[in-house]
Amino acid sequence: MAARPPAPYSPQLTSTNPAELLRQIGDALSRKADATTEPVYTAVLLIAPGGATWRLTVDDAGALGAVQVPR
Repeated sequence: MAARPPAPYSPQLTSTNPAELLRQIGDALSRKADATTEPVYTAVLLIAPGGATWRLTVDDAGALGAVQVPR
């Protein structure tokens, strides 16, 4: 099942002051950017059931790598 796209955000502009309107629009744009951008990581740390910590990475060819790191 494909994920459903987020509903469009409609900002509620509540001021007639131009400076306050600009702030409200900026806040609305930031919320939209935060809602539509996926996080990007260069590495992920995972803890194995035995307690070892592993750093997972991916190279440009898509190959995964795992290196045990001190915790």
